[in-house]
Amino acid sequence: MTVSDFLAQVRSDFERHPPSKAFETTVGEIVNGVGRRVGGRVNYGVPHWERGDWDILVLLDACRFDLMTEVADETDWIPDVDTHVSPASMSAEFVERMTRPRYRDEMSRTALVTANPFSRDIDSEEWFTVNEVWRHSWDDDHGTILPRSVTDAAIRQSRAGDQDRIIVWFMQPHVPFVDCDWSDGYPDQNDIGKTSVETGVKSPWMQLRDGERSFDEFWSAYRRNLELVLDDVRLLVENVDGTVVVSSDHANAVGEFGVYGHPRNSWVPSLKRVPWVELEASDTGGYTPGEMVSKASPADVTEQLEALGYR
Repeated sequence: MTVSDFLAQVRSDFERHPPSKAFETTVGEIVNGVGRRVGGRVNYGVPHWERGDWDILVLLDACRFDLMTEVADETDWIPDVDTHVSPASMSAEFVERMTRPRYRDEMSRTALVTANPFSRDIDSEEWFTVNEVWRHSWDDDHGTILPRSVTDAAIRQSRAGDQDRIIVWFMQPHVPFVDCDWSDGYPDQNDIGKTSVETGVKSPWMQLRDGERSFDEFWSAYRRNLELVLDDVRLLVENVDGTVVVSSDHANAVGEFGVYGHPRNSWVPSLKRVPWVELEASDTGGYTPGEMVSKASPADVTEQLEALGYR
């Protein structure tokens, strides 16, 4: 964004919003601009490879620490929630920082099961194996990849593979909020990660920023998306063996420093602070995962990436 573009945006914000909201939006643009320019070179956080002796790392996309703590307090199976500082504030950045050359040995011994389309940016030959669930299990009705397809793929991999480790990457609680009529799903995978301007669909984050949704309404929908995926995490833990860590690639900002959502290369603490939950899993054999059924043709893949905003 050029200086003239920024000034035009500020003028537009003050024309459309009350002064306090316009000021918040302007601050957010400045913070995001700093991140875009320097965050890629100067940032902080610890890649998940470097913490703990986990066997299975479960990533809940875009999960805040405080949201996880709130939900965990009402369960009987999630222990105390610790914190972790992620090396990234959005998924593409997370992939870059987790696949640096110094982690090649770890990758070669790790199976990746992922619903996140940014896996298209990795070299699958560097990994033990890669199952890109988003390529074959896109759900047209909800405009995302639902948890059960990921859970089934992860259980199959755990029982059949000789890998040392597994990373299981769910899309939830990332938008869309699957039970909300005001949180539209993505037309296809290719739109994951795109801005509202690029997709023409106003995201829940922008609706919250612009006062179209109350914080309570927004937070309740965000929470239900987390509860949805945690049901599958519990099923996963009951059907795999080893030490399981539940964490996230990044969180979301809900107005801190004027920032909403999860812009790339951000230093905002609420975006980098993610949950870290350690569980001991034992495969009961009580669940038989379904077979993989492809729901997307090769021609659909590019369109679906754009739908999720990842192109």
